[in-house]
Amino acid sequence: VEGEAERLSSYAPLIEALLRHLPPGGAAGGRRQRAPTVLCPGCGLGRLPFDLVRHGYAAQGNEFSYHMLLGSHLILNRSHAPGCHIIFPFVMNTTNRNRAMDHLAAVRIPDICPCQALGPDAQLSMAAGEFVQVYEDQHAAWDAVLTCFFLDTAKNVFQYIRTLAQIIRPGGFWINLGPLLYHFAEMEEEISIELSWEEVRQAICRYFDIVEESRRVAQYTGNPNSLTGVRYNCIFFVAARNSEPASGYSNPVF
Repeated sequence: VEGEAERLSSYAPLIEALLRHLPPGGAAGGRRQRAPTVLCPGCGLGRLPFDLVRHGYAAQGNEFSYHMLLGSHLILNRSHAPGCHIIFPFVMNTTNRNRAMDHLAAVRIPDICPCQALGPDAQLSMAAGEFVQVYEDQHAAWDAVLTCFFLDTAKNVFQYIRTLAQIIRPGGFWINLGPLLYHFAEMEEEISIELSWEEVRQAICRYFDIVEESRRVAQYTGNPNSLTGVRYNCIFFVAARNSEPASGYSNPVF
């Protein structure tokens, strides 16, 4: 419940755009159509692919962080009822408190129990590993990819763009929402290519036709009771995969 506002600002635009451009299949000729396949790289605890499956898609989450994978396993596989786990997400945040006990606020999770919300035929899966390494050989395997606060996790954004062009089928969609913070920008011993949106957009347009583009304000892991907060002016776009073959090569940086 506490995370609903953040989900509405980040996940809702992605899901609404997917429903517009690639609605889940209904019945045709007496037979049910195949559910569109959707990949969510950098999915964290897996809420976005979970919500997509509830809308009728076949969704897979991908995550590199072992800590996130442990958390998603707890929520997806070890939760028996809504609110069955209690966490204290702000316990280490002792600055910018309004009340003395704000950092000890308890939060019950999950707000929806996956084992109760999904039926036996639900097509939800998780894949652990670095995005490029896991998916680089899956040619035209996905109907859509949804990226939320993910694009700037790349050390070399060109690798992400080429991989996305390779794995999305022609006519499929890449839907994105997030900033360009570039996670490795301040790490002296790491490779980091920090391009502007103007430059990133040009690279994307080689393989995709952007059909929607706007700015959306979103928060990320904020504390609503804190005296401070961060708001991101995110890049939102819907891009359709064109017929240009993915090409080029970069030395591995992961």
